[in-house]
Amino acid sequence: MSITTRQLGSETSPAAVHPDFRVRGPRSGIELGSLFDGFGTDEHPRAGELRRWAVDFLCAPHEDLGRTGPVCPFAGPSITRRLFWAAFVPGTDVGEDRMRAVADDLAELFPELPPDSGADAALKAVVVVFPDLTDYDVIERVQNERKSDFVLQGLMLGQFYPGCTVSGLRNSAFRALDAPLPMLAVRHMVGSDFPFLAADRDWVLAYLKKFAGSVPSTVRTEIAEKLAAPTVGA
Repeated sequence: MSITTRQLGSETSPAAVHPDFRVRGPRSGIELGSLFDGFGTDEHPRAGELRRWAVDFLCAPHEDLGRTGPVCPFAGPSITRRLFWAAFVPGTDVGEDRMRAVADDLAELFPELPPDSGADAALKAVVVVFPDLTDYDVIERVQNERKSDFVLQGLMLGQFYPGCTVSGLRNSAFRALDAPLPMLAVRHMVGSDFPFLAADRDWVLAYLKKFAGSVPSTVRTEIAEKLAAPTVGA
């Protein structure tokens, strides 16, 4: 584990769980464990690589990001509070059916992972890694297919894999989802997520249901501008 990982993860959290604690998915059989509590005695050989990426990339600034601060402002608090969960699904033959089962288990299990209430509950994050997968189109298809199910629960489902070309919000040349390991990631929806949801009416409604009373002013302006934009052909 890198020095930066040890430093970031050094704070003792009241939410920390025993490293051998597991939550099993009933459909897919995935076993979720707390990545920064040591991940138990039988951790996957690439768990250290996942920790390094989470700390050294997600929690760090980047010159191409287009703004100040870390690549993912959510990741640091999640790691520090020991609320970053992970599972590994080995094998090169992970198809869409298996990955759908993983996604369905995540939708069911995520809200119940400890803690399920209080301020810390909003900091939970989960990644399911497919370390041997080479057909990244499977991740794209399942993420696109299942995203609405998560958004309607107030959650965000993301896809990461080597060479992912999804553009950053403020710099189209920045590849925020380009990661050393292919994975699906889940976290709670936050107020700044509106740009990721603006393209779909049901997603916008889910966003407003969750944040109607606390929408950031910049986002309120963006919503107003989109609603006020003239319709083509009007």
